Amino acid sequence: MFDFHIHLARLPHPKQLTQLLYNGDYGFIAIACEPWEWESTANLKKEFSTENKPFKTSYGIHPMIATQVSDADFERLKEYLQADRSASVGECGLDKRYPGYGENGVQEAIFKRQIELAKALGRDLQIHCVGDYGRVVTLLKAAHYPPLLQPANPEPRPVFHRFGGDAGIVRAALPMGAIFSLHADSFKKKSTRATIPLIPEQNIRFETDADETTFAADGRSASNGDAPEYNVEEVIQALKERWLAVKILWENLKV
Repeated sequence: MFDFHIHLARLPHPKQLTQLLYNGDYGFIAIACEPWEWESTANLKKEFSTENKPFKTSYGIHPMIATQVSDADFERLKEYLQADRSASVGECGLDKRYPGYGENGVQEAIFKRQIELAKALGRDLQIHCVGDYGRVVTLLKAAHYPPLLQPANPEPRPVFHRFGGDAGIVRAALPMGAIFSLHADSFKKKSTRATIPLIPEQNIRFETDADETTFAADGRSASNGDAPEYNVEEVIQALKERWLAVKILWENLKV
């Protein structure tokens, strides 16, 4: 199992959880999308990453906080990315549910800065989109991201996290070497569900996008505070079930 998008620092018992995942069969990319999460994720990596089993990370500015970000925050983001040479940029992008979404708005400006940062550092770009995939692709093309792909070094790549686009987006993004990270929600919309079988298998990944909201459906606390109500074994079991559910949904579409 490899979870291509998980918010470890937001989950219950993050240190114990990370240790048990490392000891088991569950790999991941730990996503950090606002300043406090950058620090917590970097600390987890420092504690647990080894040469034989590196801790994969991604640092970015989520559109939900785009209107709150200062230049100092952006400089801190660059510092984290420069310190962690294997880290991706993001998650970042556009989301119509949050302020600053309009064309040429704050979300777009922050997204553009992160595209340029990923391009300059030669990093993958973890993209969040709720609203307009076409505008995301247009912005990537305008920024000439990713740089011309070389067969010997296919990175950097745009990663469409929790993909929810249609066939037109897939056709536009595949020449960029795009990765399409599938979540259970990716199978809910008819147009996306019909599109997924068109994506080459090598461009498919699976994710839980697990965070503090993932385990809240039954009313129990799922924060990463001092005494979250979920125990770590429950969290691990839930993660594995969610990841496998996505993989099964994808396999059923191929039949």
